[in-house]
Amino acid sequence: MEKKIPITFEDAEDFPHYGEMVLVKPGDTLLPIGYRRLANTIYNFEYRNEDICLFTYPKSGTNWVAQILWGMTHINELQRATTESVDRRLLLLDNDFLHDVSEKDYMERLRAKRPEAREDDGPALQLAALEKGRRLIWSHLPFNLHNPNILDKCKVVYVMRHPKDNMFSRYIHFNKVAQGPIQYVAETFMTGDTIYGSYWHHVNEAWKRKDHPNLHIMFYEDMKADIMAELEKLNQFLGTSLTEEQLKRVAELTSFNNMKDHPTMVVNIQGFQGSFLHKGEVGSSKGQLPPELDAQMDAWIKDNALRVDPAFRYLS
Repeated sequence: MEKKIPITFEDAEDFPHYGEMVLVKPGDTLLPIGYRRLANTIYNFEYRNEDICLFTYPKSGTNWVAQILWGMTHINELQRATTESVDRRLLLLDNDFLHDVSEKDYMERLRAKRPEAREDDGPALQLAALEKGRRLIWSHLPFNLHNPNILDKCKVVYVMRHPKDNMFSRYIHFNKVAQGPIQYVAETFMTGDTIYGSYWHHVNEAWKRKDHPNLHIMFYEDMKADIMAELEKLNQFLGTSLTEEQLKRVAELTSFNNMKDHPTMVVNIQGFQGSFLHKGEVGSSKGQLPPELDAQMDAWIKDNALRVDPAFRYLS
């Protein structure tokens, strides 16, 4: 029996490059208007035991970990990663309401399998339902907007990144499609008046589930410090049983230098053509904010991190 998602919607102001928006409560998650139509379908999406999901707040290292997950589960097909876009190898559920970057491609693939399929029902959701075998699914939606049984059904990898670096990466991202001062990006990031809403709501939804055996939380900073150690942990969590040599191949395939300018990472969106990858560094925001704004963000981070958990990693 389909469950009704326990949320309410409020109208929100249009958001640059995404158009009409809705504010989803609880959590104050700001999303494109198309989400309203698909909310219950996403909430009731049926996951399978063999599925692997990747959930992140945007600009937390999503593409990097997506490539890693695909490489670790397709170790004998790594060459495909150099010729097929990540959208061809993982299913982005958000694509049905977020933008039309892959919508045409998704519909063509869907209608090849189901000619009568309707676009309004969500091409990505329908493709995912038709997919045979293990599925790799990614989404930027917080846990409370997904099926509440997901962790009892399949494995989920969640990636966190320091909020200040996350904000700066978002600033770089948006400035590739529209100019905007860092003061504005930082302030809207702190208030949650940005696509996908509150950073703290998103990470808290994951953190309060951290002890579930089917959830594996990764930190961007740990990956940058020792990728092989993090791949070993992921190997155990996923049960992929890869050798050290195979993990080294995955690490090389997904290194920043290999990914940054690779043709499969090039996008054509909102007037920008190129890669959204920037430098992929820890501490990329250091020295980039005016001192007063930097101090304001530090206080904001400390206050909210303590609310998540006094032991939470990102206290400043």
